[in-house]
Amino acid sequence: MIETAAGRKPGMSGRADRQPRDLASQVGLVITLGAVAASVLVVLTGADAVLAVRREPGTVGVFLVLALVFQLFSVEVYGRGSISVSAVGLLAAAFSLPLGAAVSIAFTAAIAQWIRTRGALHKAIFDAANYALSAGAAAALYAAIAPASTFTQLAAGTAAGIVYGTINHGLLCLAMSLSENMPMREVWRERFHWARYHFLVFGPLAVALSIGYAKTGVVGLLAFALPPAVLVFSVRQYLERTRRAVEEVRDANEELRVANAALAARNEDLNQLFQFAGGLAAHAHDSSGLVAYAEGALGRVTGAEIELNVGETEGGIPLFAAGGQVGTVEIHAGDSFDGDRWERLRDAILPQLATSVESAGLVEQVRKTHLATIAALSRSMEAKDFYTGGHTERVSTIAVALARRLGYSGAELDALEIGALLHDIGKIGIPERILHKRGPLDEDEWKVMKEHPIISEYILSGVDLPAIVLEIARSSHERMDGAGYPDGLKGDAIPLPARIVLVADAVDALTTDRPYRPARPLPVAMDEVRAHAGTQFCRSVVAALEALYREEPGLLGGGRLAAVHLEEHAA
Repeated sequence: MIETAAGRKPGMSGRADRQPRDLASQVGLVITLGAVAASVLVVLTGADAVLAVRREPGTVGVFLVLALVFQLFSVEVYGRGSISVSAVGLLAAAFSLPLGAAVSIAFTAAIAQWIRTRGALHKAIFDAANYALSAGAAAALYAAIAPASTFTQLAAGTAAGIVYGTINHGLLCLAMSLSENMPMREVWRERFHWARYHFLVFGPLAVALSIGYAKTGVVGLLAFALPPAVLVFSVRQYLERTRRAVEEVRDANEELRVANAALAARNEDLNQLFQFAGGLAAHAHDSSGLVAYAEGALGRVTGAEIELNVGETEGGIPLFAAGGQVGTVEIHAGDSFDGDRWERLRDAILPQLATSVESAGLVEQVRKTHLATIAALSRSMEAKDFYTGGHTERVSTIAVALARRLGYSGAELDALEIGALLHDIGKIGIPERILHKRGPLDEDEWKVMKEHPIISEYILSGVDLPAIVLEIARSSHERMDGAGYPDGLKGDAIPLPARIVLVADAVDALTTDRPYRPARPLPVAMDEVRAHAGTQFCRSVVAALEALYREEPGLLGGGRLAAVHLEEHAA
């Protein structure tokens, strides 16, 4: 394995790092060699140039001015280089003057071009060498042929024009190929292929200029010089207008791009608003869920940390609905906060959010009132059974906690809470002598007691309540082994909400005083429930009870329903 001094294989990153410097040195070498060759040519032909100026100062001056004027008419092609007929003037000087004079005029034209464009010095050196070598080669070829007739002059001029173009474009392609790390053929095809026939015309046109000047002087020269000059001038005007038109099109395209970007942003904003509004509607029944959703959704939309406070709180952006403040929104901006998007959306988001907060509050208030009414109804049973009112509230608290652990939420959880409160409402139809009997019930009394789930369902069936409530009212005394009542349902045929309430009912019954026995300690009650798991109680519900016993044992010690508790204090 061959390694470089830096310990890398050839062709790896160490070599790649040196590549730009290598290319620059190669371009510099080409410029240096060209400059040296052109300098040698100028020195060798300098005496001829001086002699030509002494003998024919007017002729030298005329062709120098012609070359400079043609160079002045060079036209920048939009993004593709430039078009110029300066080669016609240089070729005409090469055909009419000694070699040294033609080389000096080409060198002077390149310097004038550099002064006019204020380009880089190394480019001026390259152009001067290129012009001098191209014009010198064309002049040498034309002088070597020494044409005598007009036909041979045109043929020699065409050949000289081809030589001029070959050297001129060849050196340009070489320099560009090295500086841009592109193949010469690709540079040629991309930038000079379109002008390949120009020098077939430039040569004969330069011969015509030379002959015209030789026959009629400046007038003849102008007769042949004006058409290409006017043509280039027209092309220049055309390209200038084209350039302006292209810029206008680009400006219009940029405006269209900006408009499309703005439209895309508006569409995205609209989509975000639709999603946000849909999420608000889905959480309208639950204030805590609404707050959590709104904070998360607004955080994703704006890139900030959002805090939504319900009620008349200070700080943040107030939310108003129905003439009153219902909450505030606090925005904790970070590095990812999109302030522009927030400014675009806030006027649409804040009213929706305020309305949703108000609606959730109203729903919560209605729910509390509903539960308080139901609790008052359950309390009416205390007239018949002194412990039942407190019992139903405790059962409801335990049942809701179990149901949450088993995946219930939202409206179903609310319905289960109502069902737990009303599960023994049918006892209002059971005689007090049976309810208050201190000893075991006889067969006839037990038969009457078993009727109370049917009475509960009958009482509640006339009210518009969720199906879960009626399932609990009828089936919360069924057993997993089928020995329950009133229908003798077995296993999964018993609705899960009823199984939940059965366990909650049993736990509270075991841990409270009854007419026929005293309360048992919670650990003893838990042992008894475990002993009947799978026969009397659902194993899944008992597992949830075990978790509740470990994590929230206080709930099993006798919690109270918040709505009922508040209603009692209000009374």
